[in-house]
Amino acid sequence: MGTWQEKYSCQIRLCIFIAVAVYLLYAIYFAVYGLQFSIQLSQDQYVYSLISKNSLWWQIAYYTSEGITGSIAIVLRAFAAIFATYAAYQYLRKKDAAMPTIKKNTCRALLLEAAFFLAIIPSIIAAFAYNLTTTEYLFYFDHTPELILLFGTAIPCLAMVLTAAPSLLKLRSKIKAEASTPVIIKWASYTALTYILVVFWFNYCMLWGANMVPYPRANQVYGLDFLLQPVNLTSFAVTAFGLLAVGIAAYLTLRPAIQGEPSRVNLGRLGAVIAAFSSYFIFNTVYYLLTGGYEANPSVWYEVISPMHNANLWTMALLVIGLPMIWFNGVKKTG
Repeated sequence: MGTWQEKYSCQIRLCIFIAVAVYLLYAIYFAVYGLQFSIQLSQDQYVYSLISKNSLWWQIAYYTSEGITGSIAIVLRAFAAIFATYAAYQYLRKKDAAMPTIKKNTCRALLLEAAFFLAIIPSIIAAFAYNLTTTEYLFYFDHTPELILLFGTAIPCLAMVLTAAPSLLKLRSKIKAEASTPVIIKWASYTALTYILVVFWFNYCMLWGANMVPYPRANQVYGLDFLLQPVNLTSFAVTAFGLLAVGIAAYLTLRPAIQGEPSRVNLGRLGAVIAAFSSYFIFNTVYYLLTGGYEANPSVWYEVISPMHNANLWTMALLVIGLPMIWFNGVKKTG
């Protein structure tokens, strides 16, 4: 593993920097977008005229979850991306000589990324409250079915808060405590698996569940009528089974690292897993554009995968890490 990394270290560092830089650009875009939305929401008299008809506690819950903490979350992620990009830049320029600076900024990025998840707790509370108080209006268009908020926000976001945030904080604690490299790689592997299996696979499966809830606003096309359309069924299958397969492959590939033996990780297979994971988001983006987007398919799923709403599309840039890893590994075998 060491020889492989040393031979292509410059290329690997450049690929990492490119991927993290894309993460930064997406984070900045959504931070600006979120702040604009919050300002617009605070000045929207139509929204206020509907929300103000409800009890004061609900008005506070709505504006806190929709206009304040949501924006705080994406701003925190933007700052996390800044520190992560600086760490990647230092790694590109100075390699191991800058490791103290790299670790310090990585710790900052991990802390802020964990705070990003913790900041969505008010949205979880509001979503559960909406299911218990069905006469209230969480959103300003008609009455959103309670199950959409349960499947689309409450349950998946709670799962992310309970798994992603602790994983990030644990990894940060190991780096901050100057733990050994195998220990840090072990917890980095756990964190990566948490993202794939909870933040993405479980979250997106629950969003498909929300998409199955009858919702007349969706051009009268929802539930099985929506799911059984060939292109939508393909997207569902790629999510429910394809992304799960990526998660299982990631676990099998990283299992030696989890067991404390990172040198036994096959980097070619790891590159293939990273490329497959990135390809999932590329597929859904192409699918979204070719089928007419949200305007032609107003639904929970199309709103989530929209390039204008999906803050996770930076993951497409991971392809620049995955593909070179596969190629470098192939060169090693044939060289």
